[in-house]
Amino acid sequence: MRLVDYAKAHLAVVDVPAIGPLIAAGALTINGRVGRIADPVEASDVVDVTGPLANALVPCPMTLPIAYEDDDLIVVDKPAGMHVHPIGPYRDGTVINALLTHAGARSDHPWARWRPRPAHRLDRATSGLLLVAKHAETHDALRLAFERDEVRRRYRAVVEGVVASDGTIDAPLGRDPTLPYRRAVVTDGEHAVTHYTVVAREASRTVVELTLETGRTHQIRAHMASIGHPIVGDTLYATGEASAPAIELRAFELVFAHPRDHATLTIKLLPS
Repeated sequence: MRLVDYAKAHLAVVDVPAIGPLIAAGALTINGRVGRIADPVEASDVVDVTGPLANALVPCPMTLPIAYEDDDLIVVDKPAGMHVHPIGPYRDGTVINALLTHAGARSDHPWARWRPRPAHRLDRATSGLLLVAKHAETHDALRLAFERDEVRRRYRAVVEGVVASDGTIDAPLGRDPTLPYRRAVVTDGEHAVTHYTVVAREASRTVVELTLETGRTHQIRAHMASIGHPIVGDTLYATGEASAPAIELRAFELVFAHPRDHATLTIKLLPS
């Protein structure tokens, strides 16, 4: 493959948009000579980095529970309170940092067997199944499946109040005009559908299972709050205060067609 494609696939501690400029600056070598973007890389070649990498991600030696893994993708059980991507001050301790180590990268060895590419979102405060592609082609196929709503996702949540019965929330979601970071039901929002089933009732709370037809930002959190049953611990949607690092929402099932052979794959955790 071309040097630029090899680096995008394996120099995983560097963001993809930075790969081209890095090569143009002469920072990558092939068998000791400065490499150019279109130079071919053979299996026997030695590709190296000359000098330090600015803003490189740090592989973190942490253990993430793995629910499923093959040559194309990996599904991890993300803890609540952990970001998926490095963002702002959170440059380490994320799912990506952990998967860099799992893929073979180290602080003194920036090359990995594959680049972690999350196929969907999972809020920092939410725990559960996160689907991550190992290759660009797999990532493109999975993202398309999500965009077409071909991936079945089920969640379990504990919500405030007593939910009277099972139901469906079919209400468009957009930015909350009073708090832009929050989502709300608005007339000009994006189509969003959430189905919920009562699992158990307590004195002032209800355990529900939820299935998404669409995948909007904060969909479950905003939809349940809109019917008066915010998720336990979700201060952002209950009071408008800063979101807690963990809420009672867990993604426990993913069902999708594997991009390689299109066989149906079901990944399921025991709800906690």
